[in-house]
Amino acid sequence: MSQSISSENPGGLQSGSARGDHSVFAILLALYFLILYPILRANRYYDDDLKRALVGHSGWDSNGRPLTTLLMKLLQCYDAALVDISPLTQIGAIAMLAWVGVLIGRRYAIRSPWLAALVAFPLGAQPFYLENLSYKFDALSMSAAMLLALLPMIALKDDRRGWWLGVLALFASLCFYQPAINACLIFILLEVLLAQLSDSTPRQLMLPFLWRAWQAGLAVLVYQLVVGIHIHGWVGQQSEKIHGLRDLPVLKTNIVDFYTFIGDSFNQQWWRYFTPVLILLALVPVAIGIRYALRIRRIQPAWVSALLFALSLLLPLAALACVFGPMLLLLRPEIEPRVLMGVGALLAAALIAMQAALRQWRWSDVWTLSVSCMLALGMCVIASAYGNALGEQKGYEDRIAAHLAEDLAELKVSHSIHSFLLDGSIGYAPVAAHVAEQIPLVHTLIIPYISVDDAFHTHMFLMYYLPEVADLRFESGAGGLQQEAALLAETCRMPAVLNTRFYRLYLVDDIAVLSLRPAGQQRCVASAPPVTA
Repeated sequence: MSQSISSENPGGLQSGSARGDHSVFAILLALYFLILYPILRANRYYDDDLKRALVGHSGWDSNGRPLTTLLMKLLQCYDAALVDISPLTQIGAIAMLAWVGVLIGRRYAIRSPWLAALVAFPLGAQPFYLENLSYKFDALSMSAAMLLALLPMIALKDDRRGWWLGVLALFASLCFYQPAINACLIFILLEVLLAQLSDSTPRQLMLPFLWRAWQAGLAVLVYQLVVGIHIHGWVGQQSEKIHGLRDLPVLKTNIVDFYTFIGDSFNQQWWRYFTPVLILLALVPVAIGIRYALRIRRIQPAWVSALLFALSLLLPLAALACVFGPMLLLLRPEIEPRVLMGVGALLAAALIAMQAALRQWRWSDVWTLSVSCMLALGMCVIASAYGNALGEQKGYEDRIAAHLAEDLAELKVSHSIHSFLLDGSIGYAPVAAHVAEQIPLVHTLIIPYISVDDAFHTHMFLMYYLPEVADLRFESGAGGLQQEAALLAETCRMPAVLNTRFYRLYLVDDIAVLSLRPAGQQRCVASAPPVTA
């Protein structure tokens, strides 16, 4: 079994005092509540929450997340249908993340409770994790996946029993939420970096890395054999892997697409402020690697020294690739904020490396504390802006849907209305649109729930307000497109029954056509059938 590096490097495993653990946990819980509170205040059902809150169907088993189903069922005494028990799940999620911070403070011997808390804070506070915390049903399992993914490196002993427990923890992490494995990969590289800092021999550097890689690889293999074969449907299509060398260009495309998504999520002003900080964090592991290569070049062959110099440059690049991990091998990876859990792990690992290096070099912790505070402030600002936009969007949608329900109820008194057809989109509330303009990530985080381009969310959202009126897009079947085109063309030849600020209502037989488009943007010309003699 691999030799433990905890007694050799400056970030070694220490038990930590109970008082210190309590302080780290309390500080982190308070910090995470700053992130979570704007989301709780908005109180908007997020994405799949719409369906789960209404009908109680889980659907996680087909997504390869059986432990998520088990956890949520156990919380509700294994009832047949789920109910919304938030914010218990979201508060539990940040409590788990706070406990991860306690374990990080112990593992890497960070003596200051505030520094330990701020170093671990990006794990759950980084902007892309806002989507994970927004899920009322999924937040707890996603944070459990993060905890289990890091457990082998930050809590389990480095012996045979600990190794097998680590395999089990990683397997369980995959069964909660697969992208969390990327956090594990990044912290494996962190172990290599800290081993360099403690002047371990190349053999002591390589063996623990190989054991960790085999540990993670075995967990993924067992998951694929036991759980992965049961993934089907849309998730199965998104999980299709490259088939061979002919698909290798897909790897480059995926890397470019993922980092383009990250780059486009923030405007130039945000990058202008935070790029120097990110460059500084990237230079620390390079400095550690070069220092290590220089210190051992006299006792190692020249080729080993050259390899170590190359490693000092490749390690940060490998860490950047580990942000996405196995998702890079997919033919059509789902590029969404919720899968970017590796971003927080990368930031936390970089801060841990910076803290350990500066302490080894007898520099003050003030530098690491300053960088951590700057990142934490930016994260809190984005979380607050997002929460406010989320709340405004919820109120905007609720008002429109409530007015629509009232108008249809009045029309049903004198007209037979069996179903409705939606055309157009309400877009964003004014405040939400302004926030999204300044922080483009909000465009991805907030999905308008009344839009012709998003049939699933629109259908589920309007079920809350129009339970007795069928959605034509879900009822029309194979001939739906032709029927929709005919109905929209018909509305071009008749006046609206009702005009409001947000929509116009037309009645075609027993179908209510709801046009959310401005008067000049109707699809009359495109959808009208040719006039026959």
